[in-house]
Order: sequence, then C-alpha cells, then structure tokens
Amino acid sequence: MATEERTLGAPPYTSRFLSRLRVAGLRYEDPRVEKVLAYSRLFLAATVLIGWMVRPDAQAGYYQFGLYLLLGYTVHSLVLLAFLVRAGRAPKGLILWAQASDILWPALLCLFTDPPNSIFFVFFLFAMLAAAFRWGFVETMATAEISAALLLVQAAIVAYGPAHLQRLLATTIDPARIIMRCGFLLMAGFLLGFLAETEKELRAEIVLTNRLLSLARVGGRFTAALQEVLLELGRVFASDTVYEVVCQNGSGRAFRWDVSPTPQGHALVQEIAPAQQTSALMEGYPHTFYIERNGDTEECRVVEALDDEGRRMDESQLQHLQMPVAGARSLLVVHHEMGREWRGRFVVVNGRVGRRWERELRFAQDIMGQVAPALYSVYIFHRFRSRAGAIERARVARELHDTTIQSLISIEMQLDVLRRRALEDQQLSTELERMQELLRQEILNLRELMQSMKPVDIGPHQFLDFIAQLVERFSRDTGIAVRFVSELQEAALPAATCRELARVVQEGLVNIRKHSGAQSAVVRFGAQNGSWQLVIDDAGHGFPFAGRFTLEELDQVRRGPTVMKERVRAIGGDMVIESTMGRGSRIEITIPQKGSESYG
Repeated sequence: MATEERTLGAPPYTSRFLSRLRVAGLRYEDPRVEKVLAYSRLFLAATVLIGWMVRPDAQAGYYQFGLYLLLGYTVHSLVLLAFLVRAGRAPKGLILWAQASDILWPALLCLFTDPPNSIFFVFFLFAMLAAAFRWGFVETMATAEISAALLLVQAAIVAYGPAHLQRLLATTIDPARIIMRCGFLLMAGFLLGFLAETEKELRAEIVLTNRLLSLARVGGRFTAALQEVLLELGRVFASDTVYEVVCQNGSGRAFRWDVSPTPQGHALVQEIAPAQQTSALMEGYPHTFYIERNGDTEECRVVEALDDEGRRMDESQLQHLQMPVAGARSLLVVHHEMGREWRGRFVVVNGRVGRRWERELRFAQDIMGQVAPALYSVYIFHRFRSRAGAIERARVARELHDTTIQSLISIEMQLDVLRRRALEDQQLSTELERMQELLRQEILNLRELMQSMKPVDIGPHQFLDFIAQLVERFSRDTGIAVRFVSELQEAALPAATCRELARVVQEGLVNIRKHSGAQSAVVRFGAQNGSWQLVIDDAGHGFPFAGRFTLEELDQVRRGPTVMKERVRAIGGDMVIESTMGRGSRIEITIPQKGSESYG
C-alpha cells in the first residue's frame, strides 16, 4: 500500500535546468563578466574606429556619417566601462541595456554606412558572445534571431521603403549575401549558446556538488548534511517536499527521513513497518525515474527512466508502473547505496523537470552517487564516536562504583559508628548526623550520575522491564515509595524513543528526590487516543507555579524541567505539566504511535 503524502503544490511553469541549479557562487560572476565584456567592447570599438579611419575610400559619401557613428559607439562603450568600474556592480537594468545596445549599434552601422558585408558585421558576433557569457542557450539564440531579423528588416526597408528614406541609406541589397549572413548568425548563435549552456551547467553542478560534499565532511553533523542535501536538491527540482527512505541490509529494518526547512536542522525519522517496506522502497521500479499523473486522472506515465549505469530505459519496460506515493502528482526518485550497509531512495514529491528529462535525471543520479558515500562516512564516524563515548562513560561509571562510591559508603558507616558512640554529647551527635545525611545525599547524587552516564541500550522488548527496574532501584536507594504501573504487556516503540523515554524517567525521578520533597510517586505507561502516554505523578511540593501548561506554554514562560522538555521535543512528543503548589505535580508525556523521532 502506498504511503499517504502531503502535497505542497508545484509551480505551473518549470524554468530551465540552469536557472534551477541555484548555485550561490554564480551570483558573484555578474560584475566580473560585465567588466570583461566592457573592456572587450571598448577594445572592439576602438579597433574598428582605427580601421575605419585608414580606409582607402575615405572620400565616400557615407564615410563621414560612419565616423560619427563609430565615435558615438566608442563613447558609449567608454561610459559603460567607467560606470562598472566606479559602481563595482552590474544592475539588471544596465545588463539588459548593454545587451540591447550591442544588437542595435551594428544594425544602425550596417544600415547607414556600408553594405551588409562590411566589417561592422563582427559587432553581431560580439552581441552573441556577450549573451553566451551572460546567460546561456535561450538568450544567445534570441540574440541571433533578433540580429537576423534586423538584417532582414534592413533589406526590406532598402528594397521596399519610401524613396526619401532610401536616399539616406548607404547600403545595397544582395539577397544571397543577406541569406548567408542570417544563416551564419543563427548557426553561430546555436553553437555558442549550446556551448555556453553546457559549460555553465557543468560549472554550476561542480560548485553545488562541492558545497554538498563540504557539508558531508567527517566530524560534521549527519542530520545537518542530510538536510542540506535534500533541501538543495528539492530546490533544484522546484519542490519543498523531499525525503529519504533507507533500508539496513543486515537487519532488514527500513526508515524514512524527512527534513524541515528550518535553520535548526531537525530531521524526523520514522521506522517503516515490514508490511510497507516494499512499497516505500519502491521495489521493482527503475534505478532512477520521473513519473507523473496525466492531469487529474489516476493514470500515470513514466516520462524518463535510467538504469544503474545511467542508460535510458525503453518505454516498453515502464508501461506497467503506477504512482508509488498516494496523492502525489509527480515523483522524481533516485536509488543509491551508502556503503554495504544501507540502500535507499531519494524522493522528490511534486517536483518538476524540464524538457531535457534525461539530462536532469542523470544529474540527480550522479550527485547522489557522489554525496551518498560521503554521508555514509559521516554516519559511520558519528556512530563510532557515539560508541566510543558510551564505552568511556561506562568505564567512568564503573570506576565511580568501584572506588568513589564504595569509599563514600565506608566513610558513611564510620560516621554512623562515631555518631552512636557520641550519643552522650548531643551537639556532637547532631553534627555527625548532619554530616552523615550530607554524605548519603552525595552518594545518591553519584549513583544518579553513574546511572545517567551508563549507555541505555534498550529496545521495545526491554523497555518496560528497564523502567520497572529503574523505579525499583530508585525506591530502594532513596526510601521514596515509587510504583511503576504499566497498562501494556509490551510497547512497540522505536529503539531511540525507548532510550529517550528512559532518560526522561531518570530525570523525573531525580527531580522528585531533589526538589519535590515527596514520599511517594507513581510512574504510569500506557496508550490512549493513538498515542503512547507516560505519566509521572508525585505528592510533593509541586513546581513553583500553579496550573496546567503545555510544552509550548512552558517555553513561553520559561518554566519546567529543561532537560525533560528537550528530550520530549527530540522524539516528536508533547508534554503537559499540572502543578498545585504544596499538593504535588503531574507530568504527562504523549508520543504519536506512528513512531516518529526528531534528531537535531
């Protein structure tokens, strides 16, 4: 059964691939490109002006007029260069004006100064080169088409225009040359635009890949790197809904990672039930594919699909495929592997690809092939570091238990002996009793610290027994009557949620001993209204506030146990604290049974 997916809507128009790459580094190229073009324009104008001044037919009727036009073009080029050098930036309006002038000046020069096969034709080539440097294929071809159209309009004016206008024109008409010139402009525009588009796309892909790889460096945060990769690719394909589905080859467990577009970088991970793994992992689908619905119907068509080597698949192999995610209008899916341990799918929901489907799918396939191993390295490093930290904390906890705690217990026993011997001296006996109580509290603090340092490696099968043993040990050590009541025989919680809830119970019991003054408490676990529910109820002094507050309200008034709030928020749960000063408090924690966890 397909997984239900929320849809955010996709833009009705899909811009071309180059503009969707959104590479931050490319925006700094505009001033540099414009300065290079400005210097080149001035050099070209000065060169043509010198060539015009040394012409052998300097006495021709159009010579003087051409000289004035070239002087005007040279001054215009000099002004553009001076503005760019002084301003240090290239406004969009100035760029458009420069491109328009690069087209209009050669048209004006060819019209009033010389036949169309003159040296001024080179200015049209400069206009196309400028469009290629600035943008890409579409703009370069548009420049070529406008230039060719201007030549044709010029020929039409000369051939069919008013007689008084024809007397002002110095050009002549040669149909064969006009056709050849227009054809040359279109061919040159096509080649220059194609080369420019390809080069810019390749450079933008390299910059994007390098930035993502720099995020996925060893020692960095795994969720931050994963979030940036998913969101960046989501932006490239015009979608805010992206997720990652992974399966651990050894255990067969599958998870889905969703990221939120927030600076905090929280990632929600949901374990996928075994019955839904086949549909979630899209078994039987191509390695990389893009599928979309036909309008509002349930019919789907696979626009493009690639195999694991990047080769295009035949349409006959794709006709049986259906939309794997319910409610989605389109999907872009890329299969990838993370070492030998993980395999998964990168999924873009309601994204768009342009007309060059194969090119864009190959880009997604290539970038995931490069970034996925880097993410795996970050994951492995993070796991090894966590294990090393857990081993070190366990070693310190053993040292505390075997040395410090034992020594403190011995000192407490000696104090107890001294107190009993000094019963005749009431003041000394009271002082020794006070010291004994302080020492007992410090022993309890050390025990709690030791317990918090030990790694909690439990799953759903051990969760209830662990909580029961934790409560029993706490009651035995502190003398506070605490009971654990479970309404369930087993809790099918994700392992990470079990660990966090165990830490929450530890923290809650410590707070009861240190702050509440309660002599009795109850810890309950059960299920209600589709959520797991953990309740810690004590009959102590209560919190220093009265009323019932949700997690959001506690954050607003900056009240409540900070560590517990952070842990509850980390597993996607909610917490309510009900406090009555002098009569106790009640902490209710609810976690949706869908099994979502959030990792910052």
